[in-house]
Amino acid sequence: MWTLWRIYREKLHFITTRQDYLTSPEQRIKASARTILVTNIPSEYRSTGALEALYDVYVDNDDRSKLHVWLNRDYIPLRTLVSRRRKLRHALEKEELKMQRLVNKQLEGAQRHLDSDRSREGRADDDVVGEQAIEGSTAEAHKSKEGEDLDTAERIRDTFEEDIADHDQIWRKHLKDKKETHIQIMQDERGVWRPVSSLKSWQRKHRRVPKIAWLRAEIARLTMEIEELMPKLDDEDIFKRQNSAFIQFDRQMAANMACALVTHHAPGTMNPRFLHVAPHEVLWLNMGLTSLARFVRTLIAMVLFAGMLILWAIPAFFLSILSQLEILRSNTSWLEWLRRWPTWIIGLISGPLVAILLALLVQLVVPSLCRRLAVLCGAPTRSRREVSTQAFYFTFLIIELVLVTSISSGLLAVLPIIFQDPTSIPETLATNLPKAANYFFNYLIIQALGFSGSALFQYLRVLFINLIWPWFTQTPRQEAWLQTVIPHQMWANVFSLWTNSAAIGLIYSIIAPLMLLFVSAVFALFWVAYRHNYYFVQRNKVDTYGALFENALTQLLAGIYILEITLIGLFFLVRNSDDNLAATSQAIIMIVALILTAGFHYLHERLLRPLYELLPVTLEDKAADAERKMYLTEFEDGAESRESEGDTVADPESPSLQHRRAGETSYNKPAQLDGTTATQRLRLAHGVANTAAEARKTMLRLRERMDLHLAAVQSHGSSPTHTTISPTRAHKMQIADQLGASIASYPDELTDLSPAERDAELRAAYQDPVTREPAPVVWIPQDAAGVGEDAVRRSRKYGRLLQYSDQGAYLTMKGKVEVVQPAPDVRGDWLLDWNL
Repeated sequence: MWTLWRIYREKLHFITTRQDYLTSPEQRIKASARTILVTNIPSEYRSTGALEALYDVYVDNDDRSKLHVWLNRDYIPLRTLVSRRRKLRHALEKEELKMQRLVNKQLEGAQRHLDSDRSREGRADDDVVGEQAIEGSTAEAHKSKEGEDLDTAERIRDTFEEDIADHDQIWRKHLKDKKETHIQIMQDERGVWRPVSSLKSWQRKHRRVPKIAWLRAEIARLTMEIEELMPKLDDEDIFKRQNSAFIQFDRQMAANMACALVTHHAPGTMNPRFLHVAPHEVLWLNMGLTSLARFVRTLIAMVLFAGMLILWAIPAFFLSILSQLEILRSNTSWLEWLRRWPTWIIGLISGPLVAILLALLVQLVVPSLCRRLAVLCGAPTRSRREVSTQAFYFTFLIIELVLVTSISSGLLAVLPIIFQDPTSIPETLATNLPKAANYFFNYLIIQALGFSGSALFQYLRVLFINLIWPWFTQTPRQEAWLQTVIPHQMWANVFSLWTNSAAIGLIYSIIAPLMLLFVSAVFALFWVAYRHNYYFVQRNKVDTYGALFENALTQLLAGIYILEITLIGLFFLVRNSDDNLAATSQAIIMIVALILTAGFHYLHERLLRPLYELLPVTLEDKAADAERKMYLTEFEDGAESRESEGDTVADPESPSLQHRRAGETSYNKPAQLDGTTATQRLRLAHGVANTAAEARKTMLRLRERMDLHLAAVQSHGSSPTHTTISPTRAHKMQIADQLGASIASYPDELTDLSPAERDAELRAAYQDPVTREPAPVVWIPQDAAGVGEDAVRRSRKYGRLLQYSDQGAYLTMKGKVEVVQPAPDVRGDWLLDWNL
């Protein structure tokens, strides 16, 4: 009863903490606090006007200008092209880096004593290449002026043929043809050259070409096709409207009311609805699922999960046999050869080794499979995916790790008995669970030391960076990713493991009370490991607003149920000297306790469930007052700073203060730019193509501003050069400082943007990111032989369809890539996703 009371108290505390966080001024100004995701929208409401007319009842005076609607569309054709272009860009960067390393290695080994001659030759080659590039660009311009009937596809094919025949590239001068990577390609029905990957390739004409040349031409062709689709984002024939939409209100409480009330009169229509959906958490491939599709996919996921349980029972049963190796070698005749083994070896195998193997078996593969099952069920966001993953993973752990491991005969042998006689469950658990106590002692020790040690010392990441990563081709993009991305914790895995350890403690709290000491040690080590990790080592990429914690508290009841059922079986197993039941009254008491536990579970879930998702109206006034005080405090602080600088103090409704409201009034009073009225801008915003185009233009202007800042940062510090042979600690610190300064130049708050930039950012926040995909830039490092510079210069033959850059990346003489800035084509708002 004390455990149930503590679970209830913790849930009340969770509700209070969650409400305080969601109603804080910092959270209320986010776009996700005022936006809902509506699914299963009927065809008559799949338009911006219809949805605004339906939901304008939740805003003051039915003012539709305070609403913003993003109707989702099926962009699979565009997404396929963008995904393929991204993969080819990665492959091209790897090939270019491979050629650079081969050339520089050859020059370093064979011509080290001819540095001066090579420099003069390189400059002469650069001059020739420069002249050829100029002649090529001039010829291309002349061709574009005199022969405008020549389409872009033909120009790409002509440039591709020129690239194949161009033997003046620096890397081709120094390397033999056998070191150059080639690829077999063939033409399809549209005349596009594709890799030979079919058994019917002999039926078509195919040729062997340099892989770099084909990758360049293919990326240019894909860019051309993507640019042709961008103005057609509103075309219903190409991109069908889906049955889901994002709707943003002017207030947080309006969004909660829209989720709480029934929207449509038909059952299941415009339901479910989701609150607190951050743009970077949306799983766009699941936006068009219907209720029937979700139901069918959920059934398929359940079947697959049941199959996974049965299949994973086989290795788990094998490990449970190993855990009883000492008994088996004494009682089994064909294991007599094990009797000659020392006892300590048998104890090592049946104890720590079995626990380590089982932990690796369960923790490496199962979470990723459960996460895929959650996506298959139709989870619309990453946070919902984590919640579903937690449910799958904990169910797997409690069945496979606790029940199957405890039952020595295995799951397949026990299931028929349970189906024939369900009343045998208590007796089965009571017979087998006490025997498995020694195994769980070892498991908890290994779990505590291994899991907390990994979280505290991060030895897996250290091994990855220092031993595994150097063996792979680290392009500048990969190196920048490794240096700038903070690892994020998949909390569904962590909470499931913690909850399972707590459930084991509850199950054995009466059967083997010593288990409580081990469980306490486990959580003490977890506390030490995660006390500061969350703030300084890991980043929370997916925010469930405490839903994982609430689910963990509910899942603790599984341990209580198993404990009570086991005690019922134990009491019924007790016999007196006459072979009669000796503990019937105790068993009846436990049966009553089991019924009361189930009743408590049902009642408190029914009462508290609405408070897990929605905010009560009673908190609105207090939250609005706190938000108003925050704005007044910021305004007064800003006024004092402006007075100290001799500036004029602005009123509270000045644009500078409105910027800090992070979009609170951006849809109510949109800025009038370029002579466009507010009404016209709202009407333009309804067009996906116009919104995406404005967002791309804004990101281009922001990108240009970032490039100027990055150039200034790199000019103040001595950039690493290709002559660096043995980087010192000071040199590494210099690289890290320049990279940090480059990242700091990117805006990470909406207030860092101008009114026009913020307006474009917020209008496109819940639009499919594939519609705002920036043109890719092939990022290669600068090197001593000038291969990178030569590739950048020669890529200009493709014009805007293929862009190269060697800024901010350097290849040392040892072949190591060093970067001092993020990738050139990274979105200028890549840090803002965390604040929307």
